[in-house]
Amino acid sequence: VLARKLLSQGFAVRVLDRLYWGRQPLQEVIDRIELIHGDIRQLRDEWLQGIDAVVHLAGLSNDPTAEYDPEANWEMNALATERLAVACKRLGVPRLTFGSSCSIYDGLPPGIEYREDQEVHPKGAYAEAKYYAENRLLELADEHFCPVILRQATVFGFSSRMRYDLVVNTFVKDALQAGRLNLHGGGWMWRPLVDVEDTSEAHIVSLLAPAEKVRGQIYNVVQDNYQIRALAMMVAGTLRMENRDVRLEEVPPPPRVRDYRCSNAKMTWVLGFT
Repeated sequence: VLARKLLSQGFAVRVLDRLYWGRQPLQEVIDRIELIHGDIRQLRDEWLQGIDAVVHLAGLSNDPTAEYDPEANWEMNALATERLAVACKRLGVPRLTFGSSCSIYDGLPPGIEYREDQEVHPKGAYAEAKYYAENRLLELADEHFCPVILRQATVFGFSSRMRYDLVVNTFVKDALQAGRLNLHGGGWMWRPLVDVEDTSEAHIVSLLAPAEKVRGQIYNVVQDNYQIRALAMMVAGTLRMENRDVRLEEVPPPPRVRDYRCSNAKMTWVLGFT
């Protein structure tokens, strides 16, 4: 999604990808990009030669994979991010946008929408690695190097390599395949959400913004906050209008319940991004 948007705006795009899912997800743009088949953990200086900015989205992408392999999570999401930022600064790449996560707010007292300037206490391997990387990027910021941290909400929406480990996409898949949506613990927990199209735009806005507005800054990238129960009802209601039978079932809560809300006010006020 992001590569397509960058190309449409006239950017030349170099993609570093392990190709774990093959080349098919890049099929739409593969003839218009420079593709490097590699691993962020084995970063090479030549990959950054001739680059004006880096959008860093590499690494394990959720809590379950991070918990399954904590060592790989720390290597990719924490240490590789640190090494990438250090290399960018050393080689004169002036700007880096980092896809961090609103999961950093998980575990804080519920009831408010958390802002970027509030103290956090990350819970779990994924959030801890992201938070470590954030702090290292902030330490590296100076007049010559402009890191921008985007704490992305839970992403949803269509992409060429669909993800079904995220709540909205999972609900749609389960509704179509099983006709049933499970509400863990009744589904009363809150979650911030953002469309994949919007989070891609947020990275582009951060690339183009004046350096003084983004250097060493953290921005929540959030469309809105929803209760899981409300999301399930929206998905079920939409499919019922298409004569699909979808039922909601309450099941016991998972061992670890994530429940948090995030404010999107800063990005709206400072960058005009809505």
